[in-house]
Amino acid sequence: MKQYTIIFSLFLLLLATSSCKEWLRTDSEDRIMEDALFSNEEGFNTALNGVYIGLLNTNLYGQKLTTSTFDILAQYYDTSKPLNTHVYRNLTNFDYQTTKDAVKDIWTQAYAMIGNLNTILEHCETNRVVLSDKGYHLIKGEALALRAMLHFEVFRIFGPVYKYEPGKECIPYSNDTEKEVKPLLAATTIAEYILNDLKDALDLLTGFDPVITEGNVITDNDKGDNRYRYRGQRLNYFAVKALMARVYLYIDDTENAGIYANQVIDEAAKFFPFATREQVNGQAASGAVSQSSENRIFSPEILFGLYNSKRLTDTFDKLFSNKLEPKNVLKMTDAGAAQLYDEEGDLRTCQWQSMRDIEANDGRFFVKYGEVTDLGYEYANLMPIVRISEMYLIAAECDRKVNRLDELRAARKISQLHSTAGLDAYIEDEYVREFIGEGQLFWYYKRKGVTTLRRLYNPSLDDMEIKISNYQFDLPDEEQKRRQ
Repeated sequence: MKQYTIIFSLFLLLLATSSCKEWLRTDSEDRIMEDALFSNEEGFNTALNGVYIGLLNTNLYGQKLTTSTFDILAQYYDTSKPLNTHVYRNLTNFDYQTTKDAVKDIWTQAYAMIGNLNTILEHCETNRVVLSDKGYHLIKGEALALRAMLHFEVFRIFGPVYKYEPGKECIPYSNDTEKEVKPLLAATTIAEYILNDLKDALDLLTGFDPVITEGNVITDNDKGDNRYRYRGQRLNYFAVKALMARVYLYIDDTENAGIYANQVIDEAAKFFPFATREQVNGQAASGAVSQSSENRIFSPEILFGLYNSKRLTDTFDKLFSNKLEPKNVLKMTDAGAAQLYDEEGDLRTCQWQSMRDIEANDGRFFVKYGEVTDLGYEYANLMPIVRISEMYLIAAECDRKVNRLDELRAARKISQLHSTAGLDAYIEDEYVREFIGEGQLFWYYKRKGVTTLRRLYNPSLDDMEIKISNYQFDLPDEEQKRRQ
């Protein structure tokens, strides 16, 4: 595995427009710049902000981990038209080389960010004297959690179906700044390391993260210092607990997954409540029901999201817009979009709109990330990474009780179940509806070992049959060569 020695400059925020190779260097001049950067707490915050910006790379949460690759594999989108010419046709069909190519840069970018985080963590100890107590706990806590989260993303992609092969070697765990090739570790060991980082992060954030007592404050500080505000855009205390629930469930530890999911609900729901009808339909922002102000991402309940100023241009315009050529757009058939929801009153139906494409054909388009005017409510540029609704689904699955699922359904304005009959099928249906454009459904399928995938984009078609092996992607060729 290629290790990166991070070199931060005081212009690290330019990362968003610079390639990885341009700012990750190892010469002595850059080492001096690195030391200068970590000579004060402001420099640490600059470095950590640079990582958050880096997460928006299209190979990470800017596209592949959220809106494209894994939602395409989950069979959300119709790539059958135009006949065999759609750019994502081969990916939809699990073509071996196409899937391999689709994930190789995720590996590279994720480990680059992990290397950067390791450098921050190293300096948290060597330069601790320049950090305030609060700064040390928040910076180190977030960095550890981010390292765990990125390893988990790589683990889900390149690791085995855990329920079948927990002992299989799969990926390395990078937890220092050394440059040697690290060994591939068993899935059980990787899961243990991820959870250890998350536990350490939680310990550090406890008692220091303002989100615990103040929630997600989305207004600026009068003094212009917002370091401790907008905690929903940082990997905060509640988001770390939510990630722990997600990881525990992935490795089939339903006891701990249920514990952490319920803790998040009990502790965080007052700060991250379900979105209301008035918020979703735009009334809360504009004073009247307004499609142009719809909160289609249900932002109040996002435990952790990334601010993406290019969400419209780099996500919607490139993947979902009705102005795209048919061979480039990701959309469902009208029947597929309609059948997603059992009831017309489901608040999530706002994420689809009828539009006319460039060939004058009418259809339903996915507008969750389309242009909206949020009037200061901070949702027009937000990219959801972890939301509290997932905790209700995890709790329902782990506790084998319907109440948490009914709470979610009530929030979405659909009927209650009141019974555990068919509980697993109902939970799956909510995963399908809840996380479109967020890249979570495919991992639900992998965790369950599902080999018959519904073609969600067109319910009239037969299900797609895949193999368990389709869920574990090969390491990039370059990585394999390093290990020879």
